[in-house]
Amino acid sequence: MHSNSRLLMFIIFFLSLPFFLKAEDNHCIIQRQSDSVFILKNARVTLKGPEIIASTGKIARAWKLTGQGLQTISLQDLRKKREFAVSNPKAVCDWDLPGAINDTSTAEWLKTTVSEDDDEGFSNRHLQIISEFRYPYAKLMLQYVVWVYPDAVGMRTQIRVKAMPGFDPVNIKDDEGIENRFGNNMATPGPRCDYLPLNFKAENQRRYWGYYNNPGGRHDPSRLMLEEKIVTGYPLFLTEDNDWASGISVEYNQGSEGVCVVKESPKCVNQKAHYTGSFYSSPIGLSVTGWGLSAKEILPERYRECWATWIILWDGGNDGMQLALKKFDRARYPVFPDRDMFLLSNTWGPANPDGAQFTDENYLMKEIPALANVGVELMQIDDGWQKGGRFSDAKGFTPKYKNGWKDLKAKADEYKLRFGLWATAQYVTTEELRKNVDELGFVSWKMDFDHLKDRKDYEDRTQKYRDVMKYAPMKTQFTLCPEYDDPRYGWYYFKEYGSIYFQNIQEGLPEHLTMVPYQVLMQHWLMSKYFNSNKLQVLLQNPKRSNGDRSDAPLHSHSYCFAMGLPFVPCFFQSAQYLDSAGTRELKDFIALYKRYRKSMFTAYTFPIGHQPDNESWSGFQMVSEEGLKDNYLLLFREINNQEAMRKVKLKFLAGKMIKVSNLKTGQIFIRKVGNAGLCEFSIKHPADFLLLKYEVIAN
Repeated sequence: MHSNSRLLMFIIFFLSLPFFLKAEDNHCIIQRQSDSVFILKNARVTLKGPEIIASTGKIARAWKLTGQGLQTISLQDLRKKREFAVSNPKAVCDWDLPGAINDTSTAEWLKTTVSEDDDEGFSNRHLQIISEFRYPYAKLMLQYVVWVYPDAVGMRTQIRVKAMPGFDPVNIKDDEGIENRFGNNMATPGPRCDYLPLNFKAENQRRYWGYYNNPGGRHDPSRLMLEEKIVTGYPLFLTEDNDWASGISVEYNQGSEGVCVVKESPKCVNQKAHYTGSFYSSPIGLSVTGWGLSAKEILPERYRECWATWIILWDGGNDGMQLALKKFDRARYPVFPDRDMFLLSNTWGPANPDGAQFTDENYLMKEIPALANVGVELMQIDDGWQKGGRFSDAKGFTPKYKNGWKDLKAKADEYKLRFGLWATAQYVTTEELRKNVDELGFVSWKMDFDHLKDRKDYEDRTQKYRDVMKYAPMKTQFTLCPEYDDPRYGWYYFKEYGSIYFQNIQEGLPEHLTMVPYQVLMQHWLMSKYFNSNKLQVLLQNPKRSNGDRSDAPLHSHSYCFAMGLPFVPCFFQSAQYLDSAGTRELKDFIALYKRYRKSMFTAYTFPIGHQPDNESWSGFQMVSEEGLKDNYLLLFREINNQEAMRKVKLKFLAGKMIKVSNLKTGQIFIRKVGNAGLCEFSIKHPADFLLLKYEVIAN
């Protein structure tokens, strides 16, 4: 039968189904056009015959039901009335599974449901669309899931899959492949999880980016955390493949607008993790591969989730792309200041190199009042507090102390200090996590030494973290550690549970971890480009105790080094007992100042500005509030080898505007006109000093 005739018969069958609306568990099965519109604030989902149209109020994506599944037929920026999808898409289904599902496979549509959901409180509220299909020849059941957030600049898609009786995984291709063509090794796609019929014939460029795993191994200036590559040239005649990036931005009109696609997976530049796939830009559009599970992991008793994909529309050049990405990231991973905003210490900070000595009860009893004195709010006890084992073999997570937590908890309560604890992600049990939260009242967990080798590992961690957080809402959260080159979490995944732990920074041992201020600032600056800073816990070391033979840290002030962490989740990775009196006063005063403005910094969007830190430049961060008019901040560093007391810095989103600027350290207030190119002049008298400024827009 001709494919068009088959499609016509399928549509007639679809429209002739019994028409009814069934409400179950806060969701509705959609089968009647008069009842096919679902609204959540400005988000809207419409089922119109064989089409699904999803709108956030700012962007819209439409799919057509085909005999093979769902096919994207439109991708629109509603604000600019810009259509990014080409007509007549070449792929008849947005997904495939080589060896089982392809463009000729028969898909039996079963139902489409729409519900209001928030992922058990781990995401913002959204409309969830689930379209369910049966593939009779492949013996597979498949759900295509779309999350539509009101007023978001993007959408999230995900495949879930389940085996039917008789399913055979033997001939299914799980991963990307290599094919030798006339002596050249060419990449061949693995399972496709999303497809966008983008126009690669029009003028465009492709920007790929990703962050590295094992940040503790990337301290020297040659090992940047961010990998970014811009590929120019159009039309595309051959397929352009990329297997290291977490994101691609397809940029049109000289880079002023485009489509950003992100893998919600543990993919890192140097760690592909579990079947995280690739991007394929080709004459027929953009394919995203990587289901995140092997065919042998497809179960008959329940659906298993694949890696999700974000599709984000943006304008305003690369600055606008960064903002759009961060806004959608925050829709997916909400900000909970009451749960996640705190200034913590970690007892491993003064390690040389073993920090277990600082888990001794006598030391902790002295550290509690010293931390409270400088303004630290949470003391996290690292490896050594538990009764069983050390490092990656640690088990038995009950306190080793004579009276358990009783004496330490009483001391901490006296000084209004909360607790954090270290644990091995693989071995700590849900019961142990709950028990410690019960006894301490609040625990921020540092989860270490994980190794996520298969889909079961990811599901086990997800279940563990969710169970504990639902058991003690707002009384616990997790900081996930990506140290070492093992498959762990990546940078766009698992952030609903807290934040991601960044680089270990030490005083002098191990040698490669010695704190060098400009190298720390450099990596923080790079991380803030495509990552929301309030989801990154950064470690701030004592510059006066750093080894002066391997670092110029002793030439910097305490407040300069602490300020490098202000846009993030700052971790006081040092001992308050080891501060001298001058250092204590300096940090106490500066932390008190920081706390006055912390919440609006924490909820702002942070961007890198100035020059990439290299120890002789002006560099820093711009923190932009949701509205962008008030409660914005500038944090500018004049590095130690810089010779310029005045410098014009290019600011974001402020070209041609008048701003009122307050120096938070001195109280000085001044007015600045930002140039049409976004440049604004500032003054820092001395090297190795910084400005902390607040600004508001007062006129264009």
